[in-house]
Amino acid sequence: MVHVALRGVEFSGASDWPVPEGSDSGNEWKTGRCWLYCRREDVSVLWIGPIRTPYLDGEMYGCGQCVAELVHTVREEQRRADLRLRRLCEHRDLEKREGKTFCTDCHRQIYL
Repeated sequence: MVHVALRGVEFSGASDWPVPEGSDSGNEWKTGRCWLYCRREDVSVLWIGPIRTPYLDGEMYGCGQCVAELVHTVREEQRRADLRLRRLCEHRDLEKREGKTFCTDCHRQIYL
């Protein structure tokens, strides 16, 4: 499993979710706007890093659900990169040839 770290965010060992508000973790929750996927206002959020654009320097925050989704996306992308490095194929696209099934990417026969 890939270890994902966001500075200042403590994650639960059982899930990819940040340790919730009110626990003895070091997570500093505050009420504000989620800058990630849901964009909700007035929710509990964690600081996840600075944002720098040509017109804005600021602090970026995410709610627990969106931070967990971000971690999931990072882990999924890492898994895909590992497969490419190992030259392993996921056999996503199959084709039939002469009554047999083959992977269109690696051309191996697939036994179903």
